[in-house]
Amino acid sequence: MSLKSVMRPEGSLILGATVAGMVYATYQLDVGPVSGAQATDANHPVLESSRKKAGYTSLIMVGGLALLAKDPNIVILGGAAVIAMEAHYRHAIMAHPETGQMQPPSPDAYQPAQNVVPLAMQAQTG
Repeated sequence: MSLKSVMRPEGSLILGATVAGMVYATYQLDVGPVSGAQATDANHPVLESSRKKAGYTSLIMVGGLALLAKDPNIVILGGAAVIAMEAHYRHAIMAHPETGQMQPPSPDAYQPAQNVVPLAMQAQTG
């Protein structure tokens, strides 16, 4: 299956750049400025969930618009914008605000699943 773009080359690049701008705007609206994320405590859980939400929203937006326009430039430019914003915000969230050093998440950041039936008991009916 080949994707034949419905856009001319000039329009394709403009639309790709517009989608990259939309990705940037999504991260700004969901997470806020990078300077704000850098100034908070390292690995703040609210910023982590906001970053994930912005990433999934941007990925769905890029994919949907690329399918509608049947244009690979949207995938290339939009995908590059998602990758760049993810790396930028991950660094800002993981860096300590005073030292600037990257800090791994603490072990208590992991929360085991609650109300989950163990695998061995799933096949048993009572």
